[in-house]
Amino acid sequence: MTVAAQDMARLLVPVCCPGCGLDDVRWCDECEAQWWEAPFRSEANAPRLERDGGALAVWSLVDLEGSAQQMIEAWKDSDRRDLDPLFRDAIARAASEVAAEVTMSGPVAVVPIPARRSSTRRRGVDLPGLLASACARRWSDGGADAAARNILTMRRAESRGLSARQRWRGAQQSMSLVGSLERARTVVLVDDVMTTGATLAAARDCLEAGGAEVRAALTLASAPVRSQSPRVGLG
Repeated sequence: MTVAAQDMARLLVPVCCPGCGLDDVRWCDECEAQWWEAPFRSEANAPRLERDGGALAVWSLVDLEGSAQQMIEAWKDSDRRDLDPLFRDAIARAASEVAAEVTMSGPVAVVPIPARRSSTRRRGVDLPGLLASACARRWSDGGADAAARNILTMRRAESRGLSARQRWRGAQQSMSLVGSLERARTVVLVDDVMTTGATLAAARDCLEAGGAEVRAALTLASAPVRSQSPRVGLG
């Protein structure tokens, strides 16, 4: 009877791996394995994070391409709420890996990059908030003074398909602070993906204008560095 019920459920609501399309599994072992890798420094992928004193430190788990990109798109845009625990656990593992880098200097506020309100209503969950809460919980379990704080808001239109300059201008104009932080508490930003780094940079600028110290950022995926065109010129 159990098998018959499962078969009927598959007919009514087909399940497949969002990374490769394998039938009858929420995700396959191969597509899951990449989310178990150690996080890597990815700020070099995002020139918008550069400053005179250096770029903001950003850790990511995977490059935003191939099956990883397919999985994140299904999670964000195709109502695959069954992927919530996979990405929540993945970001928590990454948080454990970088704990020594970001939680050694006192209290930490884990601030999610705000999602569009319409997206949150449609999904029924604040995805960056889910990730930030997982990070804060993991660091707290490890003995750090860490707490998730939703203190940013962003009024924005869809950013996908825009140029890097358009993303930058839109993020700078729409990010605002809706709460305050204790003076001694530093910030780690959390987001699902990083493309140009414009949104993370706007969040950092907004928080620092409010008196916070932004120490680092953590994302599930980052857009990989594309090969640059060779320099050409006269001579």
